[in-house]
Order: sequence, then C-alpha cells, then structure tokens
Amino acid sequence: MTASESKPESNASDPKFGFSSSLVLGHVVNDTSSNSLSGLLPVLAAAHGLSYLLAGVVATVFNIASSILQPLLGHWFDRSRVAWLLEAGVALNCIGIGLIGLSPDYTVLLLLVGIAGLGSAAFHPPAFSAVVESSSSTRGRAMGMFVSGGNIGFFLGPLVVGLLISAFGLPGMLLLVPVGVTTALFLLRIRPTRGLGTVSAARQAQPAKRGLLVLLATITAFRSVAIQSAVTFLPLYFVAKGNSLLVATSIASLWLAVGVLGQIGGGMLSDRIGRRPVVAASLLAGALFFHGFLTTSGSLSLVLLAVAGALFYASWSVIVVMSSEAAPGHVGAVTGFMLGFSVGIGGLAVLGFGAAADIAGLAWAFNLVIAFALAGGLLSLFLPRRVQASRVGA
Repeated sequence: MTASESKPESNASDPKFGFSSSLVLGHVVNDTSSNSLSGLLPVLAAAHGLSYLLAGVVATVFNIASSILQPLLGHWFDRSRVAWLLEAGVALNCIGIGLIGLSPDYTVLLLLVGIAGLGSAAFHPPAFSAVVESSSSTRGRAMGMFVSGGNIGFFLGPLVVGLLISAFGLPGMLLLVPVGVTTALFLLRIRPTRGLGTVSAARQAQPAKRGLLVLLATITAFRSVAIQSAVTFLPLYFVAKGNSLLVATSIASLWLAVGVLGQIGGGMLSDRIGRRPVVAASLLAGALFFHGFLTTSGSLSLVLLAVAGALFYASWSVIVVMSSEAAPGHVGAVTGFMLGFSVGIGGLAVLGFGAAADIAGLAWAFNLVIAFALAGGLLSLFLPRRVQASRVGA
C-alpha cells in the first residue's frame, strides 16, 4: 500500500484545507449567478422583444465564453499562478448577470452575458487547483463537496431569479452585484498568503498521462450525454405521462438534489476503495436503476429515478480528481477542459436526443440514456484503480 492509500490524514488545521472548504460557498454563488440566465431568458425576451433565435444566442454567448475560455484561462493559471483570478471570476460573473437588468439594448446585453461567462471561466480553474492542492488522501471528499456547490447553484439560479424579479422587476438582479463582490472579498481575505499560488517543481515536472486523459474525456462524454439528456427531458417526459408542470419540474429538481448527495458520497468512497470502482459502479448501476425507473410506475419508479440520479452524479468529482492526478502540473488547464468539455458535449447531445425523440418517441429515446451510461461504465473498467501521480506534491 502506497503512502497515498494509507490511513487518511487530517487536514482540518491546514489553512489551505479551510480555504478549499470555503470555496463551496464561492461555487454556490458563482453557479447560482450563471444558472440564473435560464430563468432570465423569458423575461429578457419580453423586455427586448427577442425571437427564440435571439434568445438562444444569449445563452450561446454565455456557454461559449464559459466553456471555451475555461481551459485557456486554466492553462494561463498553471503558468502564471495568478491566484486573484478566482476572486475576480466570481465577482465578474455576478456583476455581468446583475447588470443585465439595466441593459439598454441587445448589444449591451450580449456584452454583459459575455463578461459573466468570462467570470465563470476564470473562477473554476484556480478553484479546482485549490481543492486539489489542499488535500492528499482526502481529495475525493474535498472535490465531492466542491462540485456539489455547483449543483446547489444550478438548483438555486432560476429560483433566485423568480424571487428577485417578482419583488423588484429586472433591476432587482442588481442585488447579485454586492453578493458577488462580498463573496470575492471573503475568499480573498481567507486565502492563504502562500501555497495556493505556487506548485512544487517535482509536480510541475510530472508529465501528463495523455492516454489516461483521453480515456477520462471519453468517459466524460458518454456520462454527459446521458445526464444532460435526462435532466433536460425529464420534465417533458412526466408532462407527457399526464403530470402537471409543477410536479414535472419538482421531480427534475429532485434529480439535482440527490445529485449533490451522490457527488459527496462518490468522492468520499473513492478515497477509500479507489477511483476506478466508483466511476464504473456509478455508471453501470445508475444505468440499471434508470432502466428500473422506465419499466415501473408510482412511488417505486420515483425512488429508482432518485437512486439513478445519485449514482450518475457520483462519478463526476472522481473523474475531476483523476484528471488532476493524471496531469499534476496542469491542474487548471485539465480541469477547465473537463468541465468545459462536459458542458459543451452535453449541450450538443441534447439536440440529438431531441431529434431521436421526434422520430421514435420520448419513452424510447430515454433508452439512449441507459446505453451511453453503460458505455461509459464499461470504458471505466480500463481505468487504473489509482493514479500514481497523486503522491507528487501532496
């Protein structure tokens, strides 16, 4: 047994560990701001007289800015170690979304959305790096907690929009600005003065395991296709079965809620039994439980759906940790690419899934979720149990 597989160490007194724990709050704020855009689109379309196409362009600008710029900013962070990129990112994100309510025209609206996307892209690479560098034997647990903040933000975004606009109209979005700035100042205040902005020479010299990264990216693609297709079309599926929109959207929210538990649990379990078993079991077992959801009804069907969601989401934090361990000198770039790639491929897959549902029916199309999850799970069997580079610079 290697040193990294021995009894977990306590990092609670390490300031870097405390900082990484506080990053969960930063992640919640950042992703709440990012995902408020979906709730804003109907209001923006009415306020600016936008067609569906022009409203779609607004969302596309944000996705392109956040997804494509993320690995580029991650690469810059790995080379320059500019730690302030993290605080600037969460502040820019909230400022961009917050000022949308005052946008005088469509051009300014797109500019503000682009600024928000840039902020989201800037936040994630140094945040991921801080989590990875804060722990050694408990990376899975730390990463599980961190990425769960994104799920919470994804859930809160549309809810926050509804509350702010109902109370104050579009100008109410301005309240996101002090929230973002305060969060940034808080993270800046507690950030360790040394450690997170540097990386050991030994770890920087470690060559990236390119074959492993390609395998992880492929598994990420299959996983993202399954999850994004499911979460996007679950409300439509339940409405088609005769449920109200409120019930349908509530069930979709349940999927995200159990995903938080799955991410934390998957990360903690991977520290104990290894990364490969968790990734493979989460996708393979998740596919089986999702099949059970499709072939049963009533309360049993909902329970099986909840278990499938927890299992599907359990693999993400583990994949991110394995990616960082496969390229210890390029954590920002690699994790930025994995997140951006996951969002991008998942978004494209939704189009294909919708086309398949138009041709063969929505119920049949959900079999694609099972197929892609099984494919990702089977590929996961070729992953190493642990990545040897995890010991470097711990």
